Amino acid sequence: MAVPTDIDDGERKRQPVAVAVVGAGFSGIMVAVHLARLLPAEQRLLLCERGRFARGIAYSTPNARHLLNVRASNMSAFPAQPLHFQDWLRGIADTCPEQVVETDAGIFASRGLYGRYLADLLDRTLAGSDPNRLELAADEVVDIEPAEDGHRLIFANGEQRVARAVVLAAGNVATAQSGNDAYRPDPWAPDVTEGLRDDSPVVIIGTGLTMVDLALQMRHSGFAGPVIAISRRGLLPHRHAISPRWPTPTFSDEQRGSLLSLLRTVQREVRVAQDHGIDWRGVVDSLRPVTANLWQGLSWEDRARFLRHLRPIWDTHRHRVSEPVGREVDSLRGQGFLTVRRGRITDMAFGPDGATVTYRTRGSAQEGRITAQRVINATGVANLASAESTLVRTLLDRGTVRPDPLGIGLDVTRSLQVVDCEGHAVANLWALGPLVRGVFWECVAVPDIRLQAQRVADEVVAATADAAVT
Repeated sequence: MAVPTDIDDGERKRQPVAVAVVGAGFSGIMVAVHLARLLPAEQRLLLCERGRFARGIAYSTPNARHLLNVRASNMSAFPAQPLHFQDWLRGIADTCPEQVVETDAGIFASRGLYGRYLADLLDRTLAGSDPNRLELAADEVVDIEPAEDGHRLIFANGEQRVARAVVLAAGNVATAQSGNDAYRPDPWAPDVTEGLRDDSPVVIIGTGLTMVDLALQMRHSGFAGPVIAISRRGLLPHRHAISPRWPTPTFSDEQRGSLLSLLRTVQREVRVAQDHGIDWRGVVDSLRPVTANLWQGLSWEDRARFLRHLRPIWDTHRHRVSEPVGREVDSLRGQGFLTVRRGRITDMAFGPDGATVTYRTRGSAQEGRITAQRVINATGVANLASAESTLVRTLLDRGTVRPDPLGIGLDVTRSLQVVDCEGHAVANLWALGPLVRGVFWECVAVPDIRLQAQRVADEVVAATADAAVT
């Protein structure tokens, strides 16, 4: 039975929906867009977001110099239409030339512009469907309970909605705040670089892409510095460059089952590529289609070893910056605004005026101390147990979901169905994107998430094919 178009808002909210998508960043938007196309016309969708729809943390920055770290040619929202974003970009580039940068390695757009692209996708989906088909709920989902017809969503304002199926697409789960202004565990908090004085340095833990964003943000906001970034190896992201394609290597079962064997195989592949005049970028990019399968072929012990020992090296090679951003980082270092130190933090003591950070220089017993006004943790992979999200904490406490063995995301099946505390797949409950990085690892960038979004949409359609929800 189709939903009548003349029902009032209150009546509509009392009716169940076929699918609710929690989170409206890239992950959630793309699941909703696919479902609006795939589900029968009478089945309704609910898209929930406590913040700005189609923006999220990554794409809400207004700073034109915050460029995407992936070329526009690989940022299409649709796997089957690889040039969709680049074509869209050509259509609007004249209106915001300062947000589109052409380099030898490709075209790079600002993150804010990509948010505009996502918002346009959502607007087109809304305009192209029945007014009651896709509903936006601008509030935070704080709990999801079992219901006779599927799942009951409870919102922060007290409202409740029932959905036959639910997709968790919350993106990067923020770390709970420390309550101390001098220590910020969540580098994506909107006020993380606000209220800084010019008489004291800021320490950033980590030297990857998040650190780069923070340093640029502080510089452009007028902070005089200095910024001191500390990581065990002191590695900065490499830059994109022109690199011919390299065929994806074939891995034997033995190589797939051992982190050490995988490492040696990739190193050997890099040497072979170099003999053909192709640098390591071509090899690293060739691994993208098989990274998730390689990750899942490793034991959890090997995955933990990767996080401890190899992740910093992988991240700097895999997640690169555009040439303009790389030049700006070099400039900040040359000016003395940004300093990178190799070491391990051994102690942090906090007082009313800031923090004293003690660190041990890599390769020696020498210790250094920094008196800073603020310390920002930008290491990138947080423990799920420290999540700020009320929804995640509630679901964990009840046992509806469980952490993966690494503790950095939710445990899910290979079809992205959520697993509960007893190890059972939860009926009609899926998760994707950064929430499931422990199981899939490479699922935090657009080229990876768009594949998951398509897969989740297909799974939902199959699971609700016989649904009577209207």
